[in-house]
Order: sequence, then structure tokens, then C-alpha cells
Amino acid sequence: MGTVARIHTTTDIRPMTTPIDPGLLTLTQWLSPAFPTGSFAFSHGIETAVSEGWIRDAGSLQAWLEDCLREGSAHSDAIWLRLAHDAVDPLEVDATARTYAVSRERLREAERQGAAFTMAVNAVWDFDLPDMLMPVAVGAASARAGLDQDATLGLYLHAFVANLVSAAMRLAPIGQTSGQAIILLLQDLCLEIVERTRGKTEEDIFSNAFLSDIAAMRHETLQPRLFQS
Repeated sequence: MGTVARIHTTTDIRPMTTPIDPGLLTLTQWLSPAFPTGSFAFSHGIETAVSEGWIRDAGSLQAWLEDCLREGSAHSDAIWLRLAHDAVDPLEVDATARTYAVSRERLREAERQGAAFTMAVNAVWDFDLPDMLMPVAVGAASARAGLDQDATLGLYLHAFVANLVSAAMRLAPIGQTSGQAIILLLQDLCLEIVERTRGKTEEDIFSNAFLSDIAAMRHETLQPRLFQS
């Protein structure tokens, strides 16, 4: 039989010198896999990319996600989130963001997750937010709760990466350790995008992550498939 490791306890409890911002706990709750947005059901085109052989291992997955963060949907989401956080009427931002969706599957993914997110925050935090696309909904809810915009965006991007790593691990020969290493390696890039998107406007929206967009378009007819996008 194996040896059970013993947990040593101590009564020497020291007071915290730096208080934790409760807003970070709220953001962690909103953007965790446990929050009922159904994010586990969406691969953001990763399923198509694996099927086509564009993502085949940890290295190709990391490169794919880097492109999404620097040049693709995650970069656009970052700007929509900031604009919604600052907006008097986030529905105006939402209407514009919908016109930028590159495919029906991408729009449906953002719609369904956003609707689930607003339903949960409205019920638990007593907000009255209307259904909006996911990045717009998170930005608007963050503003309503008085949460820091940069912190919201940083955790949103981290959750974006973590969710797609989780999807890829279910589809490709990528182990849990490699997946966690990718999430860690992309932390600095997430923070870089936070810095880079400060003060950006709708005119700064673009997408040069062409394979990611094509993967989302092709997913509509992919058979068999596990994910909704």
C-alpha cells in the first residue's frame, strides 16, 4: 500500500499584509469554468483546426492561440470589452460588434455565451443587463459592478486561452501538463494585449488570424463534431 502524505498544520497564523481586492474574486468567479456560460461546449474553431491537421500538438496549439491574441478574435474581443465598459449604452457597442462577426458560428457562440452570462449575473448580482455578445456583456457587467477594466480584460483573455486549451486537449494528443504550460506561457501575451488595447476604438478592430476565421466557418459542416463551434 502507498504511503499517505501527512499534512502539517501550524498555529502561527500571521495577518495578511496586503488585502485582496474582492473585485478580483468576483472576476475569477465570472470567468471560471464553473460559471454557467456553457463555454465547455464551444471550441472557437479549434475542432476544425484539429480535424484539418492545423493543430496537431502543443507547439501548434500555442502558435494558434498567439495569433488569436495578437491578430484575431481575442484582440477584437479585448477592444469590444473596453468599449462596452466605457459605454453609456452598451447595446450600441453590441450592435456594432455583431456586424464584425466573421461567421454565423462565431456570432452564435458569442450570443449564447453572452446570454448565459447575463442571465447568471442578473440573477445573482441583481443586475438588469440585456442579452449581449460575451465580451460586451462582460465589459458592461464589470462597469456595473465597479470593477477595474484592465483586471477584467486580463482575466477575460486568460479564460479565453484556458477554455481553448481545454477544448484542444479533448481533441488532440495534448496532455494536461502541456496544456497548463501553454496557459502559463501565454500569460505575458495576455498582459501585453491589455496594455496594447488601452484607448483603442472600433477603428482598431481587425482580424489577420485567417485560419482561425476559416476554421470557424468550416465548422458548420464538420462531421462528426463534438462542439457547437
